[in-house]
Amino acid sequence: MKTFFPGPLLDNARNIMRRLGYGEQTTRAGQISYTKRITGERFPRYHGYVEDTNGGLQVNLHVDQKGASYEGTSAHGGEYEGPLVEREMSRIKEFIHHLNSTPPTPPPSTTVSKKGFWGTLWS
Repeated sequence: MKTFFPGPLLDNARNIMRRLGYGEQTTRAGQISYTKRITGERFPRYHGYVEDTNGGLQVNLHVDQKGASYEGTSAHGGEYEGPLVEREMSRIKEFIHHLNSTPPTPPPSTTVSKKGFWGTLWS
């Protein structure tokens, strides 16, 4: 399931995915993808390819039901539609919407009045 989130976004793709609980993974071809376990086991898991595109974010999400069937191949049982994928994409949409609707908080004030040694003793 592909979804595009128009920008400007308040964070980059890598940080957004990591904040959503995804781990970064590099494929054999050198492409970066993100995975998140659904259960405590390695599979099934959410698997997403993410691109910063046109000031926005393109997310291509599916569920890997199992690992590669044969050694040396990348073929796997993947679901590109269905309730699991739709539910997770809704969670991603909600997070990005919340991220963009929250105004950035200003850094805390760090002004310290310098009184010196004698000033601190007498105040």
